[in-house]
Amino acid sequence: MLRQYSPQRHRYERVGGYERAVGTIPVGTIFLLDIDTATSRAVPYIVEAWLPRRIGAGRRVGSQYHDTYAARGGHLAQVRNLATGMSRCLSDHLILRAVDDA
Repeated sequence: MLRQYSPQRHRYERVGGYERAVGTIPVGTIFLLDIDTATSRAVPYIVEAWLPRRIGAGRRVGSQYHDTYAARGGHLAQVRNLATGMSRCLSDHLILRAVDDA
């Protein structure tokens, strides 16, 4: 997803003809995150995508339950380390804190 829908901190944007609450951190944002405590060095990351919220066992198909996904309320972002190229998931509050501190 290119946008984070209905987060706690948001702005209103017109999407598909409707006003929607959209997150303040768009895809492509580069930020420094200080998570390497051994060297105390900030590492650059880029936001690649916002992951939809997973609702465990939200839909029944026959005798089995399957997970469903919702665009609203997703708080995990897929980010890439620009120094090593490795991807990982980070919560939105860590990214917000890193962007606000910059």
